[in-house]
Amino acid sequence: MPLSPGFPKALALCAMALAASLSGCTTKVTAIVPATPVATAKPIWVGAWGASMSNAEAFNDNTGGNERSYRFLVTSTIDGSQARVKFSNVYGRSPVTLGAARLSWGKDGSAAIDTAHDTALKFNGSSSVTIAPGGTVTSDPADFAFGMGQVLAVSVYLKGTFDPVSRHDAYFIKNYTTADGAGDVTTDGTGAAFTRTLPDWLLINEIDVYGEYQGTLAMFGSSTTDGFKADYSSDRIYPAPNVPIADQHANRVTDWMARRLNAAGYRIGVLNAGIPGNAVTELPGFAPTPIKRFAQDIQTMPNLLGVVSYFGSIDLRSSDCVSAPAMEVATQQLVATVAAAKLPLVLTTLPPTGLCNNPAQANYGPLPSAANPYAGGLTPGPANGAEVQRAAFNQWILSTGANLPGVVGIADYDKALSDPQHPSFLLPQYNSGDNFHMNGMGYGAEAAAVPLTFLPK
Repeated sequence: MPLSPGFPKALALCAMALAASLSGCTTKVTAIVPATPVATAKPIWVGAWGASMSNAEAFNDNTGGNERSYRFLVTSTIDGSQARVKFSNVYGRSPVTLGAARLSWGKDGSAAIDTAHDTALKFNGSSSVTIAPGGTVTSDPADFAFGMGQVLAVSVYLKGTFDPVSRHDAYFIKNYTTADGAGDVTTDGTGAAFTRTLPDWLLINEIDVYGEYQGTLAMFGSSTTDGFKADYSSDRIYPAPNVPIADQHANRVTDWMARRLNAAGYRIGVLNAGIPGNAVTELPGFAPTPIKRFAQDIQTMPNLLGVVSYFGSIDLRSSDCVSAPAMEVATQQLVATVAAAKLPLVLTTLPPTGLCNNPAQANYGPLPSAANPYAGGLTPGPANGAEVQRAAFNQWILSTGANLPGVVGIADYDKALSDPQHPSFLLPQYNSGDNFHMNGMGYGAEAAAVPLTFLPK
């Protein structure tokens, strides 16, 4: 049943927690003590947090600079006591020097760090390292303990003059930077030196932990995997848009999946490999296809157990209004790529995704309006062509796709998220307001729909 306006956020989150088979109910994510570990855990490296690089565009506060420090906030998906941090300048066009880097406990919505839980990062024993254009570096292991769900701060000092570097379009997080010329202030506990904010993560690519774990799970996709609008509430009913909640930064699908796995007793890190605008077909001006970035963004992850793949939403609502057959061919090629890497793959159906709004395309059709916010849906119709294509693609996923070599399960996001009364639209409590990005609750519903049968017992 759709939530009524004003439905308390705490109760909404509790309902989602129950749906995801999580224990307890809280409106604020805190470090969680793991359940009894399963027998297959062993000492290995696994991913605690990750973000794929998007590009090196001169955007937001990525316009280059000199003698500047940054402080980036992330949320861990697993606990650990020994950590390393990976930095990537894969899209950068010039070298950049990390004059210093630190890993600390941080706090959402603040540049302050907990100086009692703070360590310098070294690179082959040195405090400084230069990352070549197109290159990556990983810090030496550091003794550093934290719990699952802990906000971590990665502070970096970029030495000398630097050009735009590799970035990830984060959108839903607040990071911090100094003005040019501030130099190395990575040890600043109060955060007072970090006078400017930016929404992107620059250079930081992954945090790994070493210990008794089973492995890493990768979630691969576009902005909905990345978590766009995961910080949005659930108290407004479509077509009224929901709004951001200032401290809700741990509701990406990977955060929900981490909590679900932890509650079930798994010792698995979850890494997010979603980037905005990632289509499964080749679209001019869009991000590299998942096949093109698979080796860079997935195969480099430590001790992978499998991949959950969610692609196609961008294709349907792009100006090209891609049809189902083209998406099916591209998806089959992606499945073959993952199978060749001998990785189990979970495919997902597409929940309501947005409609074709280009009159020049064959799939163009009726669109929602203030007078009729459900126009263009399959029921009662007439349908927008993108909805016809989404239904056809989902049927292909559930039949042909489910039986492709290497596919070990289907996460039926459409069933979990669509409104039975208006099946071309997200359930009101999961709709951020644009009918294709979920809110925080919606990402929880996605995580609850992923089968776990392929994971080690």
